[in-house]
Amino acid sequence: MNDTIMAEEMQSPKKVAFANRKYTNEEKRKMEEEELEQLMKEQRGEVEETTEEPQEAEPTNAEEKTFKKRYSDLRRHQQQQAEEFKKEIEALKSQLSQATKKEMKLPKSDEDIEQWAADYPDVAAIVETIAMKKAREQAAALEDRMKVIDEMQTSATKEKAEAELMRLHPDFGEIRDSDDFPQLGRRPT
Repeated sequence: MNDTIMAEEMQSPKKVAFANRKYTNEEKRKMEEEELEQLMKEQRGEVEETTEEPQEAEPTNAEEKTFKKRYSDLRRHQQQQAEEFKKEIEALKSQLSQATKKEMKLPKSDEDIEQWAADYPDVAAIVETIAMKKAREQAAALEDRMKVIDEMQTSATKEKAEAELMRLHPDFGEIRDSDDFPQLGRRPT
């Protein structure tokens, strides 16, 4: 009638589960030794390399069978996509080579330019836009140069007129500086 239970007595028994392993250590070692021997033979040149994949043992349970089927389906799909991509790349390469062979001939005369613009309207529009931009830039630069030339011409004309006036009236300098002579641009008060 001992109601006290010791902590040692309350421990539950240990449970052990065994995992279903595909290969035992001994089987694994045999497979590795066979693979090593095969590799050594290949290295010595005794055996030709095979391109076929080693056949795996048939799956034993339903889960392995469905996994193997899904894997093979995915692999087949991937191989089909790879083939499609290869075909598409080849088609693009041939298209590119054909496009490079068919070179665009640039126009040389006015008639050729009109025909070329009709054949390639989008390219002609781009070229025309670039030409207009360059023409505007050149026109602006020429306009600036013309202003400078006009100023120089005005200055030269003024100096020439003053020199002529000084030759005709040697006292023009004194008259110009006097208060009796109205200055240009200055209003008399």
